[in-house]
Amino acid sequence: MGDKNSNISIFDSELRLKGAFSFKGKLIIKGSLEGTIAGENLIISEEGIVIAEINAENVTIGGRFEGYITALNEVVILSTGICHGNISCKSLVVETGGLLNGDIRCTKDLNSESEKEPLSAERDELN
Repeated sequence: MGDKNSNISIFDSELRLKGAFSFKGKLIIKGSLEGTIAGENLIISEEGIVIAEINAENVTIGGRFEGYITALNEVVILSTGICHGNISCKSLVVETGGLLNGDIRCTKDLNSESEKEPLSAERDELN
């Protein structure tokens, strides 16, 4: 009965990387990363800078992020976080002081067609 989050990887503050990355478990980014990222639990620390397309289960932003995020579960923007980009997720949390600029799509199921219609369209059908 292993904990799937027992694997922890850290990109240290002096590390600057470009490219495509995939990981299992938890990845903590303290440095600078540009490219595409796929994995489970991604944390951008307060000193971290990420410009990327991210596909992950959960994403926590404490530093700076620019790009696209598709999270199967939750995106959290901490009070120190700055996020510019497009986000698709099930749950979004923005702490007081956190900055978020972009297009946001929160749904119960990212593949659900029923949630793609805005409520205004439903109201028009009722009238």
